[in-house]
Amino acid sequence: MLIVTNGSQTEPLLETNYEKFEELNGALRISFGSFLHEKNPGHQLLDFETIIEDEDGHEYVVKDFGGDTFSKKATAVHIYFSLADDFKYDIYGGTRTFDDFMSFVLEGTGWTFINVDVEDNQLLPNLGEANPIVLIDQLCAAFNCERQILPGKVLRFTKKIGADNDMQFRYRHNIETLSYSVNTANLKTQIRGYGSEGIDITYTSPLADSPRIGVRVADPIHDEKIESAEEMTTRLASELPAAPETNIKVKVTKVDGNVGDMVWLIHEDLALEYQTRILSKKIKRDYSNSEVEVGNTQAKSIVDALLNQYATINANDKRYRSKFEQTNDRIDLEVEEIDASIAAIHIRADSITQSVTDLNNNLSSRITQTATEIRSEVTAQVTTINNNIQSVRNDVSAVTQTASQIQSTVTSQQTQISGLGTRVSTAESSITQQADQIKSKVSVEDFTGNTVVSQINQTATTISIQASKINLIGAVTFLSDITGRLGSIYAGDIYGTNISGSTITGSTINIDTDARVGNNLSIGQSWNSGSKSIIFNNASRINSNGGYVEVSAPSISLDGGNVTIGNNYSTTAFNGTVNFAYSSVVGVAKADSEGIGISYSGGYLYVKVNGSTVGSVKLT
Repeated sequence: MLIVTNGSQTEPLLETNYEKFEELNGALRISFGSFLHEKNPGHQLLDFETIIEDEDGHEYVVKDFGGDTFSKKATAVHIYFSLADDFKYDIYGGTRTFDDFMSFVLEGTGWTFINVDVEDNQLLPNLGEANPIVLIDQLCAAFNCERQILPGKVLRFTKKIGADNDMQFRYRHNIETLSYSVNTANLKTQIRGYGSEGIDITYTSPLADSPRIGVRVADPIHDEKIESAEEMTTRLASELPAAPETNIKVKVTKVDGNVGDMVWLIHEDLALEYQTRILSKKIKRDYSNSEVEVGNTQAKSIVDALLNQYATINANDKRYRSKFEQTNDRIDLEVEEIDASIAAIHIRADSITQSVTDLNNNLSSRITQTATEIRSEVTAQVTTINNNIQSVRNDVSAVTQTASQIQSTVTSQQTQISGLGTRVSTAESSITQQADQIKSKVSVEDFTGNTVVSQINQTATTISIQASKINLIGAVTFLSDITGRLGSIYAGDIYGTNISGSTITGSTINIDTDARVGNNLSIGQSWNSGSKSIIFNNASRINSNGGYVEVSAPSISLDGGNVTIGNNYSTTAFNGTVNFAYSSVVGVAKADSEGIGISYSGGYLYVKVNGSTVGSVKLT
């Protein structure tokens, strides 16, 4: 008995001429008829696109429908095939597990799945943009597995559906008639495979030893994902058929077993004794004219020969693996030498990143590109242990380029771990280049947290140097004025150097030792530029305002040599010491001028004060 649902109404349906057809990895449908009868309430509800449920709990949708006043005839396909009306617009490619791919395909459909034994990863670059049924068929082909539809919107996946219970289909026992065909047009018995790192294997099927068959070479396989000879041998064996393409249809009196089960097909009159699989079943309620189709059989006499397969192997011990993942918004590619190095490319709509990592030496490089920036980076980590002190140094160099700027940076961070704790120091240097400016900077932060920075800023008109110490070694030429606050200048002796054609203004010059002037020392710009002084030990001084010169000191000593007062026409010269008894002396002037005057006449030295003679000394 079937159950029909039309909208919100559900009723039992008494069907006639019921037939169910099930195919391995294929169709699952039912066909039946119905008559108008008071004891058949579901007849009125039966129509196209109505839901039919069978006694096993499977649900079907009526797709082919017709009838007249008293009868109806319908063919309904399993609701699984309604997934053909859905569509996956997204792309989910790359190297992923079966569960990853299947979760993507069934997301939002209301269907779930059971994975019995489908393992490993497979590379599918562009899974998507199709209906879920097409995508599921692609996954079954890629992972070499089979699909089984279960009630309740559940799919079951396994490497091989069905059981092997030594079931028999035997002529004159449960077989009424038998028809078969054998096709060897596309039969191949030998294949060669190339894998990663030099793997080169030739596999020959046991069928090559069968009469009238021999060696028939197939196209070679190239698969860089295969990393071992055993894996390649298994792959090649799966590419070749275990037996010629054989299809056998038998009409049975009773259908035992399920689609996918292994059965023995025995027909003594035709000398057939094969173990094969049930590929499809067509059953009726009374099993009359029910059919079973088996195929791709393998002769029992050569089963043991599978153990004698041979291969020529030339493999390299190195093991590599690659990974590819693709979605609508990204593509990730990765190649790895196990425990040695990894190279990767990550592509996004707005960026591309390339990286190479040396796992053994803790080295890595990376290039990141966007529409506005290109950044390249190299990092290194070095760990050393000395006297129970572990030092870890992380070095990073980077170059960042935009349309308006190029910046290069080198950074080093050192961490020391000992019984006294953890100490961290960092250092960084950078150069930033723009169209109108270049800036270089060096900074160091030591274990105590002190930071020392030096930097140079250069524009078209100005260069600024900032540092705690600036050493200029070699010839230094200044072609313009030096302005601003200079601070203190500490230097050694300066020999053989001329400072000419320059003016030093607005500064104080402190000379700790001797200063030698080869020619004139000029103080002041003109005769009336104001009072100027030469000060000795902050006590004695010589003052002048341009009109006179004043000597101020606790004592003035004229000792040794001649002292000439006056001009070439009127001079007074003497040897020895001149002492003045007065405690205050205004100054020394000509004899007829204000102040103290000295003149000579007739052997006498006359002393005048303000033009008046106050005494004389006879000279001998």
